[in-house]
Amino acid sequence: MSKTTSTILERVQEMTRQAREREAEKLMTLNLVKEAISEAAKQGYSRAVIAPIKPLDLTKTETVKATVTQLQKEGFKIEWEVRLQPDNTSYQALIVSW
Repeated sequence: MSKTTSTILERVQEMTRQAREREAEKLMTLNLVKEAISEAAKQGYSRAVIAPIKPLDLTKTETVKATVTQLQKEGFKIEWEVRLQPDNTSYQALIVSW
């Protein structure tokens, strides 16, 4: 029984990982973040805030890790800001500053 439970647990964890990765690809690829940076700069801001629509933790996705690594190499400062929703769920917004 526990082997079946473990298999189901592993499958659910993988589905969660894949769903988070898909959300990250819609919002936080390097090109999308650079577009957000450009738009913020055009408006006179010195930072861009990129936050998921759903309260998901995208910080550990491969897409976000690659984006953050490249932005840091290019000299941008990266921060994560925890945001709470009225129902007490939380998510992290990516703050890129220059």
